[in-house]
Amino acid sequence: MNPREQQFLKDYFDQYRRSIFCTDVTKELIDLKNLIVGVHAMGRKTIIAGNGGSAAIASHCAVDFTKNAGIRCINFNEADLITCFANDYGYENWLAKALERAAEISIPPLGCMNALASGAYAIHPSASGVSRRCALARR
Repeated sequence: MNPREQQFLKDYFDQYRRSIFCTDVTKELIDLKNLIVGVHAMGRKTIIAGNGGSAAIASHCAVDFTKNAGIRCINFNEADLITCFANDYGYENWLAKALERAAEISIPPLGCMNALASGAYAIHPSASGVSRRCALARR
């Protein structure tokens, strides 16, 4: 292995170690759990979306919440949904627009939305604003 490859791997794993073991997300996880349980108690559903590899994690989480916890949960990771909305509204807006549509037609109303992003290209922040508005407007 050449020195550049070695340095790349060292830097990569150092960053991985810091992000996994040096960041305490306990409060955020408990807050998320409380939000999802609260939404479930209101008879509403949770939508989880991810970008890239996080889409697979989001999909798996949605299945686990539904199957193992009995919490209504879906994901927005279908290729046709993403490409249709990205084509019509721009990639940076696909999730925000999909959430707007889901909130308009959701029966029972939309409860909350969680976006996962673990790579360099995160889900656009505008989607978070829409999800907060959807969740609050439907309570």
